Amino acid sequence: MSIYVNAFVMLVATITAFVVLAKLVQAIRLRRIDLPWRIDGRGGGLATPPRLAIEQTCALDAKRRLVLIRCEEQRVLLLTGGPADLVIPLLPAPHSADAVV
Repeated sequence: MSIYVNAFVMLVATITAFVVLAKLVQAIRLRRIDLPWRIDGRGGGLATPPRLAIEQTCALDAKRRLVLIRCEEQRVLLLTGGPADLVIPLLPAPHSADAVV
């Protein structure tokens, strides 16, 4: 091969490698690819899902708010902002499709 053809092939390979690397970094930043060593609760092998999480919130009026909190498999509904905060434990949802509601 001529030196010019070899240089052209190496230039195309280098540009292609940079484009592929840029797309990979962009996909990781936009969280389209989960890394197995990520420890923020979203990744694969090393992370575990959080035990305590706020699932939903709903503003009732200017002061009061409903908050649905999950702790492992339990769900609790909190009514906050009034004269006293209320805690309402919820029954776990049935797991079978033929459960009576």
